[in-house]
Amino acid sequence: MNAVIKPEIVVTLNGERLGAVPGYDNEYVLMRERDFNVILDGTNLEIMLAVVGGHDTFTQIMRRTNLQRGKLSRHLRRLLNSGWIIKSGNRYLPSGHIYVVYDVRDVNGEIMLSISMSKGAFIDPFYGLVIINGEPLSNYCSTCPLRQVCVNNIKSLARKYNIELRGAEPSEAYVELFRELVRRDLIKRFRSGWRIIVRK
Repeated sequence: MNAVIKPEIVVTLNGERLGAVPGYDNEYVLMRERDFNVILDGTNLEIMLAVVGGHDTFTQIMRRTNLQRGKLSRHLRRLLNSGWIIKSGNRYLPSGHIYVVYDVRDVNGEIMLSISMSKGAFIDPFYGLVIINGEPLSNYCSTCPLRQVCVNNIKSLARKYNIELRGAEPSEAYVELFRELVRRDLIKRFRSGWRIIVRK
């Protein structure tokens, strides 16, 4: 599995079917920014990439990441507590398909839920994991050796989800794709009275 890992964006480019990923229609994970930031730790990201890649038991993850048992346990607990993964029997699985960062404010006695459009992640069962951590700079992709692979990847994703992209650079297009998925699907669900279950 190839991966582009930069401060503002992480893109896996595997071109092969991933492990168990929740269905597109119903698996959104809303998380606080501090829980989202857990994935930005290199070890946690490596574990998540292993899980997304189908290495979903403790032993498989340990072999894939070369982490010692105690260290892996601590990191898995952190990923579980922050909402990135769930445990199903002896398997660790992504907790959702789209991860959305939110903030809560009390404005004049009303609780306001604010969704970030510049931080979040999505997993496609074929194309992999994309993590967005802010706005990519211009010319962000110009020196990346995997630029053309990303161009092909994002074009395929746009066709799959029927989204027209205007971003010139792959990084801009990935952010645009994430925003459109949130706008088109999540916001529509909120407006239509979609049931929200809050778990801790």
